Amino acid sequence: MTPPADSDTEVEERAPGPVPPAAPGLAGVVAFPGLAVWRRWPVAGSLLFSAGVIAPCFALILVLQHRDDPVGLFTRPNVLRGLVLVALAAITTRIVAVWLTADRVRDPQTQRHFRIVGSAVVAGLALPTVLLVVRMEEARAVVKEVFQESADAGAVSVGPDVDPLAGEFHTVLLMGSDEGADRVGLRTDTMILALVDQASGRAALVSIPRNLTHLQFPAGSLLADRYPNGYKDDEGGFINALYNTVDNDEALTAAYGKGSNEAGVQALMEGLSFSLGITIDDYALINSCGFVRVVDAIGGITIDIDRELPMPSKLKCSNYRLTPTIGPGETFMDGTKALGYVRSRLGDSDYQRMDRQRLLLQTIADEVGIDDLLLRFGELAAAVADNVRTSMTVEEARTLLATLQSTDQQFESVGLAPPLVEPHDPDYVAVKALLQQVRQALHDGTVLDLPTDTTG
Repeated sequence: MTPPADSDTEVEERAPGPVPPAAPGLAGVVAFPGLAVWRRWPVAGSLLFSAGVIAPCFALILVLQHRDDPVGLFTRPNVLRGLVLVALAAITTRIVAVWLTADRVRDPQTQRHFRIVGSAVVAGLALPTVLLVVRMEEARAVVKEVFQESADAGAVSVGPDVDPLAGEFHTVLLMGSDEGADRVGLRTDTMILALVDQASGRAALVSIPRNLTHLQFPAGSLLADRYPNGYKDDEGGFINALYNTVDNDEALTAAYGKGSNEAGVQALMEGLSFSLGITIDDYALINSCGFVRVVDAIGGITIDIDRELPMPSKLKCSNYRLTPTIGPGETFMDGTKALGYVRSRLGDSDYQRMDRQRLLLQTIADEVGIDDLLLRFGELAAAVADNVRTSMTVEEARTLLATLQSTDQQFESVGLAPPLVEPHDPDYVAVKALLQQVRQALHDGTVLDLPTDTTG
């Protein structure tokens, strides 16, 4: 017998209802915040996707575009502030997306599980992001503390009549101070002039011997009145003691400490600028402790030493007692060994030491990369903040470092040492002519023809 047909009511009751929306996948919500809720809340979904995906992608592109110039990127305060905001937005948008998307899950237990697991996943991703944000803030603090805001801060000029190439070059006096138990005060035992032709980017590193004597000063200055025949102290008048002389004399400190530079630095810059006949635009000074910490912070360096080099005994700021010798051959150096490398005078002379200083400066510049800023920035920032003083703006420092790192750069390395210069009896007229020759060659792009035993 044929069963009776179902009534319309019964058919309606058996008809399947609307299919509930499937629970979105957690991986998709975390990877692309905002897409799962875009239909329900289009404005919120668009904002979450923009802040959580598009902005981080642009930030990543920016970092990749500057992978050959990481210092230039991470030392710009406005860029740092923007990257910090992007990093915080990347985490915040994912938390919000997880909680909003959980509303699509009808089962309360599943909804609760989705929110707990999703929040835990985002928290796990947040840990490295928070670390990056902290280091970016450290970078911004170091930039503010160490670098100057004005590009004219600290410049010492001898005037266009004496230095016709002043406007063509950015000249920076790089100084390293040696400190030890047998010394009082700060002595600038390392002095290197970085000469950068602003039009071409060609550069030269000129080493100034610590035992250069009879440094001259502008007429009418207090140091010119004190030393009419050139600077001379109780130990022979080596210019590495000038900073200490000024720093321990109230009258000299008052006379030379009125500007943005420290009094000792200002006096040294004025003396070198006047004696060498060049404008010195900026300076950077690092002490021995900072040098050790910077080299350690970048993970050490490797230098090919051509012969066995005797090492000095344990130095102040070093972390252990050095071995009697290092080399020959490729030698890995941490901060302590690198300090011994540039301080050693047992196996050669001050002039070979100057060559080692220039080589080490170039090597350190080449070693500073994106990994140092991201992985070791806390230590590197602390070393710079505590031990480096400079009159440069961050942009000037960035440009100088980029020049030193340039693979296309062919550096002229010159030492003001015999046979070019006799430090104990310098002819400053000839020295001025030599510096003009060096800079003119850089400016014209010609080969500098100097004796080979004083160039690198």
